[in-house]
Amino acid sequence: MATTVTTSDLTVSITESYTLNGVEYGGTVNKVFSDNGEVVKRIMRIGISSFANVFDYATEGIQADFKYFRVTNLDDTNFINIQLFNDNSDAFWVKLKAGESFMMMDNEYDINEGAATFGGFNELTKIAAQADTAECDLEIISVTA
Repeated sequence: MATTVTTSDLTVSITESYTLNGVEYGGTVNKVFSDNGEVVKRIMRIGISSFANVFDYATEGIQADFKYFRVTNLDDTNFINIQLFNDNSDAFWVKLKAGESFMMMDNEYDINEGAATFGGFNELTKIAAQADTAECDLEIISVTA
Protein backbone atom coordinates (compact mmCIF):
# COMPACT_ATOMS: atom_id res chain seq x y z
CA MET A 1 0.00 0.00 0.00
CA ALA A 2 1.40 3.38 -0.98
CA THR A 3 1.21 6.26 1.45
CA THR A 4 -1.08 9.19 0.82
CA VAL A 5 0.83 11.41 3.25
CA THR A 6 2.59 14.31 1.59
CA THR A 7 5.73 15.45 3.37
CA SER A 8 5.98 19.09 4.31
CA ASP A 9 8.31 21.60 5.89
CA LEU A 10 8.36 22.60 9.55
CA THR A 11 9.31 26.19 10.29
CA VAL A 12 10.44 26.94 13.83
CA SER A 13 10.62 30.62 14.79
CA ILE A 14 12.35 31.86 17.92
CA THR A 15 11.53 35.44 18.83
CA GLU A 16 13.23 37.40 21.57
CA SER A 17 11.82 40.77 22.54
CA TYR A 18 13.45 42.87 25.22
CA THR A 19 13.66 46.61 25.85
CA LEU A 20 16.05 48.02 28.44
CA ASN A 21 16.32 51.73 29.06
CA GLY A 22 14.57 52.45 25.76
CA VAL A 23 16.91 50.26 23.71
CA GLU A 24 15.44 47.22 21.96
CA TYR A 25 17.30 43.92 21.98
CA GLY A 26 16.40 40.55 20.56
CA GLY A 27 15.26 39.40 17.19
CA THR A 28 13.74 36.50 15.31
CA VAL A 29 15.50 33.42 13.98
CA ASN A 30 13.77 30.96 11.63
CA LYS A 31 14.84 27.40 10.95
CA VAL A 32 13.18 25.24 8.28
CA PHE A 33 13.18 21.44 8.52
CA SER A 34 12.31 19.91 5.15
CA ASP A 35 10.57 16.69 4.12
CA ASN A 36 8.79 15.76 7.34
CA GLY A 37 6.22 13.01 7.25
CA GLU A 38 5.33 12.39 10.89
CA VAL A 39 4.35 14.57 13.80
CA VAL A 40 3.36 13.61 17.33
CA LYS A 41 1.76 16.24 19.53
CA ARG A 42 0.20 15.46 22.88
CA ILE A 43 -0.17 16.53 26.47
CA MET A 44 0.87 14.06 29.17
CA ARG A 45 0.28 14.09 32.90
CA ILE A 46 3.69 13.63 34.56
CA GLY A 47 3.72 12.12 38.06
CA ILE A 48 6.19 12.36 40.91
CA SER A 49 6.74 8.67 41.75
CA SER A 50 9.08 7.72 38.87
CA PHE A 51 10.31 8.80 35.45
CA ALA A 52 7.67 8.33 32.74
CA ASN A 53 8.60 7.52 29.16
CA VAL A 54 7.84 10.59 27.05
CA PHE A 55 9.21 9.47 23.69
CA ASP A 56 11.40 6.56 22.63
CA TYR A 57 12.96 7.11 19.20
CA ALA A 58 14.89 3.83 19.28
CA THR A 59 11.83 1.68 20.08
CA GLU A 60 9.76 3.53 17.47
CA GLY A 61 12.49 2.86 14.90
CA ILE A 62 12.71 6.53 13.92
CA GLN A 63 15.95 7.55 15.60
CA ALA A 64 17.62 8.37 12.26
CA ASP A 65 14.53 10.36 11.17
CA PHE A 66 14.71 12.88 14.04
CA LYS A 67 14.15 16.50 13.01
CA TYR A 68 12.76 18.46 15.97
CA PHE A 69 11.57 17.94 19.53
CA ARG A 70 10.03 20.33 22.08
CA VAL A 71 8.62 19.83 25.56
CA THR A 72 6.79 22.54 27.51
CA ASN A 73 5.89 22.43 31.18
CA LEU A 74 2.27 23.59 31.28
CA ASP A 75 2.22 23.85 35.09
CA ASP A 76 2.07 27.35 36.61
CA THR A 77 4.02 26.50 39.79
CA ASN A 78 6.04 23.27 39.76
CA PHE A 79 9.03 22.03 37.79
CA ILE A 80 9.64 18.82 35.84
CA ASN A 81 12.91 16.90 35.49
CA ILE A 82 13.56 15.93 31.86
CA GLN A 83 15.93 13.01 31.25
CA LEU A 84 17.50 12.49 27.81
CA PHE A 85 19.28 9.24 26.89
CA ASN A 86 21.70 8.63 24.04
CA ASP A 87 22.64 5.47 22.21
CA ASN A 88 25.40 4.76 24.77
CA SER A 89 22.78 4.70 27.55
CA ASP A 90 24.26 7.91 28.96
CA ALA A 91 21.80 10.53 30.13
CA PHE A 92 21.61 14.19 31.02
CA TRP A 93 18.89 16.07 32.87
CA VAL A 94 17.18 19.39 32.34
CA LYS A 95 15.15 21.20 34.99
CA LEU A 96 12.03 22.53 33.26
CA LYS A 97 10.48 25.21 35.47
CA ALA A 98 6.81 26.22 35.27
CA GLY A 99 5.95 27.57 31.82
CA GLU A 100 9.37 26.79 30.34
CA SER A 101 10.23 24.87 27.18
CA PHE A 102 13.18 22.78 26.05
CA MET A 103 13.83 21.93 22.43
CA MET A 104 16.30 20.04 20.32
CA MET A 105 16.86 20.79 16.65
CA ASP A 106 19.35 17.96 16.25
CA ASN A 107 19.46 14.61 17.97
CA GLU A 108 23.22 14.40 18.44
CA TYR A 109 24.95 15.45 21.64
CA ASP A 110 27.94 14.51 23.78
CA ILE A 111 27.99 13.53 27.45
CA ASN A 112 31.40 12.94 28.85
CA GLU A 113 31.32 13.31 32.63
CA GLY A 114 34.48 14.79 34.08
CA ALA A 115 36.26 14.97 30.72
CA ALA A 116 37.96 18.13 29.58
CA THR A 117 37.79 17.20 25.91
CA PHE A 118 35.12 16.45 23.37
CA GLY A 119 34.33 12.74 23.17
CA GLY A 120 32.11 12.40 20.10
CA PHE A 121 28.43 12.76 19.30
CA ASN A 122 25.80 10.17 20.15
CA GLU A 123 22.17 10.11 19.01
CA LEU A 124 19.20 10.83 21.23
CA THR A 125 17.25 7.62 21.84
CA LYS A 126 14.73 8.30 24.60
CA ILE A 127 13.19 11.12 26.62
CA ALA A 128 11.63 10.64 30.07
CA ALA A 129 10.14 13.02 32.63
CA GLN A 130 9.28 13.19 36.32
CA ALA A 131 7.50 15.96 38.19
CA ASP A 132 9.27 17.16 41.32
CA THR A 133 6.62 18.40 43.78
CA ALA A 134 3.21 17.69 42.28
CA GLU A 135 1.80 16.24 39.06
CA CYS A 136 2.31 18.48 36.03
CA ASP A 137 1.08 18.53 32.46
CA LEU A 138 3.77 18.32 29.78
CA GLU A 139 3.20 19.26 26.14
CA ILE A 140 5.25 17.31 23.62
CA ILE A 141 5.83 17.83 19.92
CA SER A 142 8.11 15.58 17.88
CA VAL A 143 8.66 15.90 14.14
CA THR A 144 10.42 13.22 12.12
CA ALA A 145 11.05 12.49 8.46
